[in-house]
Amino acid sequence: MRIYSVCMLCSLIIISSTASDTGVQPIVALVGDDVILPCTLRHTVSAVYQSVEWQRPDLKPKEVHLYRDEKDDLVLQNPVFRGRTSLFKEELENGNTSLKLTRVKLSDAGNYTCYIPLLDHQKTIIKLLVGESTHLLTTQTPLRDRSHEIKAVSRPVIIIERMEGDEVVLRCEAEGCYPEPVMEWCDACERVLPAAGPTETSRDREGCYTVTSHVIVPNSDNNTFTCRVQQLEIKHMKERQVHVPDQMFPKTCHSCWLTVLGAVLVTVLVEAVAGGLYLLIRKGY
Repeated sequence: MRIYSVCMLCSLIIISSTASDTGVQPIVALVGDDVILPCTLRHTVSAVYQSVEWQRPDLKPKEVHLYRDEKDDLVLQNPVFRGRTSLFKEELENGNTSLKLTRVKLSDAGNYTCYIPLLDHQKTIIKLLVGESTHLLTTQTPLRDRSHEIKAVSRPVIIIERMEGDEVVLRCEAEGCYPEPVMEWCDACERVLPAAGPTETSRDREGCYTVTSHVIVPNSDNNTFTCRVQQLEIKHMKERQVHVPDQMFPKTCHSCWLTVLGAVLVTVLVEAVAGGLYLLIRKGY
């Protein structure tokens, strides 16, 4: 039996409560959870006397939830949504026409439209992404490359940023992705390395994430390091490796002292030999 994480409700991200006619809002949910598809009237007028039509155009029938004449009208509702949809009736007065979808299924993934025909034909488009669980079992689909899917993270970029003492600082960056990814560093033996501080996260106007992480690495036998980026909700993973040449690492103080000591010994030896030869020459040999 698959395990579904209720705690992942915290990762549900609503980009905006209102969208343009052509804008698409991505929403993330896990199988078995409840999710809210946001929709609000532009002018914050009451929706009590409006008609509200929630649809999924790729289905037949396409009706997900209808509200007409101040009540729900579910005669035309697609049977797959039967008993799983509702509006927030107490919020209609405030123009909130968001839809609550309960017991989410994998088949619920797709584009939903919130259509208000009597109010300038307002239409909001919501893209629902559905994942199974962040705790993957051996029976579940493993993480894999989903770069062809909308806003899945592309291959990250690694930069050898600077030297710090006798170590090197690496920076990894991935941009233009949704949902928010997690980033980790590994060495050549797949051991997870501690990052040099928390992952830096920012979002653009479309709600896509850019994540950046730093790690400080010492000189080692292999000097190969991996930056791995995962989007657990859509089971997507990308990674990049970098090899740091030995010459990129500053010499340690120990090696510096050995170099200095060697130079001093050579100088003393040369001076001793030269002094000995000078004495031999003066004695007439």
